[in-house]
Amino acid sequence: MADFFKNNKWLLIIFAVFVVTRFFGLGQIYHQDEYRWATYVNPAFDEGSGVHPPLTWLFLSLAGSVLGYDNLRVVPFLFSIFNLWLIYLVSLKISGNKKTALFATAIFVINVYAFISNLQIDIDGATLPFFVLLGYYAYLHISEKKITKRWLLVFCVAIVGGFLTKLSFLLFIGALIVDWLLGLYYSQEKMVLKVVLKKTWPWALGFLAALGTLSYFYITKLVVVVEYAENFRSFNFASRAYFDLVFKIFKSLVWLSPLLALPVLYGFFKKDVLVKYRALFVYLFINLIFYLVLFDFSTLTVERYFMFLIIPAVLISAQVMSDFLDKQHVRKNFYFIAAAVFVLASCVIFFLPHDVLPLNPKEAYVDRIRTLDFRFLIPFTGGSGPSGFYFSALFIILSWMIAIGSFGLVVLKKNRNLFLVLFIVFGVGYNLVFDNEYLFGTVYGSVDKVAKETIDYVNSSNEAKRIITHYDIGAYYLRLSGKYYSRFYTAPKRDYLPKITAYRGQYMIVDFPAIEKGGRYWPLIERCPLLKKFQDKKVESYVFDCSKI
Repeated sequence: MADFFKNNKWLLIIFAVFVVTRFFGLGQIYHQDEYRWATYVNPAFDEGSGVHPPLTWLFLSLAGSVLGYDNLRVVPFLFSIFNLWLIYLVSLKISGNKKTALFATAIFVINVYAFISNLQIDIDGATLPFFVLLGYYAYLHISEKKITKRWLLVFCVAIVGGFLTKLSFLLFIGALIVDWLLGLYYSQEKMVLKVVLKKTWPWALGFLAALGTLSYFYITKLVVVVEYAENFRSFNFASRAYFDLVFKIFKSLVWLSPLLALPVLYGFFKKDVLVKYRALFVYLFINLIFYLVLFDFSTLTVERYFMFLIIPAVLISAQVMSDFLDKQHVRKNFYFIAAAVFVLASCVIFFLPHDVLPLNPKEAYVDRIRTLDFRFLIPFTGGSGPSGFYFSALFIILSWMIAIGSFGLVVLKKNRNLFLVLFIVFGVGYNLVFDNEYLFGTVYGSVDKVAKETIDYVNSSNEAKRIITHYDIGAYYLRLSGKYYSRFYTAPKRDYLPKITAYRGQYMIVDFPAIEKGGRYWPLIERCPLLKKFQDKKVESYVFDCSKI
């Protein structure tokens, strides 16, 4: 036992940090699609199981019945623990280097996109990646010359589990097929029927398992699946909301961070990295084609769907950074100096005054970018949670500029030691600051804290009887108390003006993302008496009573 702890000291430390940090986010409120999952599994609502395959619903139902339906975040948290372990195993299997595997797990722990995915009640954040990692790890084993029944069984379990989780698991299977065909093409063996059959039978077994899964769920719910798929209009390029799509992709890349995005881009042009992680690069390419070209996801929660980026980016980035560090002998005082520069620069930026801009219309963001005035806050939120947080556009822009510059100089071998340290420190620091704001809202305020205070007030108030809530914040808890009436958004494509004009009741407005105060909705709501206001730094909430207007 003592030898185990000694040989795996750093892995256990990383695991402990993972558990402790995620613990602080387990109590966040359910938001948007998260609350839909909670209503699906909570018998108090009796709303069925949704359109997706049943596995996630089963896990959430089990957790709710055992731990209570306010503790559903335990499910993605537990799956993410398994994902952390699988990342270590997959990285160790591909690289053959324990240090690279530890880098991968450490990056997974600190990256803000991974952090959010670890606690998000949905499919794409933790559950689906688990079956992707499990299937990929089994694939690595059965791709070797000696195929064992154990890894064939694991591969089949991963396929069945993946298809019982989400139909888009098919994209991962497609990536493995392409990778296998490429491997066969580049191998020294001739493409004769005997060779192909010999190498194909394991995959045929897996596909039989997949077909059984399809017959179990998708064929019995074929009509529902087709109706759901019709929402994603394919090849309808003229009607797509490209500005919204670009904005959401930008947010996804910001969450991915320079620490992951830039090494992946570099690895694509590095032959040894490309060959080692070919299946993951193919998986990235297929997903990008699916979500950006084949179907119109421009008005949907792209940030959630783009979580497929996380696992490949973590594994590839760890390899690239490990290779760089193996070639360098960096002095420790470089790290201290770079950390001091990062802390000082961050403090200066955070103490500068920043404006809160309304999410809609987005012309305010365009005007600020056009004038190069980045002293404004960007609301980071997604359709499947979290409830959100503000972050400085100036910090993001400067961090990316420094990261791109320093990484570029590392690639060009210009003062590589210094700029490699600068890239690592700023990349790690960038993610840690984001993690802190996501969990606690230390700099710009906690949306979760303000939302909880507002929800508690509304649910305990005799004056608040039926509620319209902005951005559907707190909908799950308002519905449990019987006070939920409706919701409203400020998106230009949705017109809530008739509803708000005619409504006589109360509004609960957690003003995140901020409503345009000179727009068409706020003046109508503000004419009503204010019952209560809550505030934490830049985050404000209001309860208005329009029942007597």
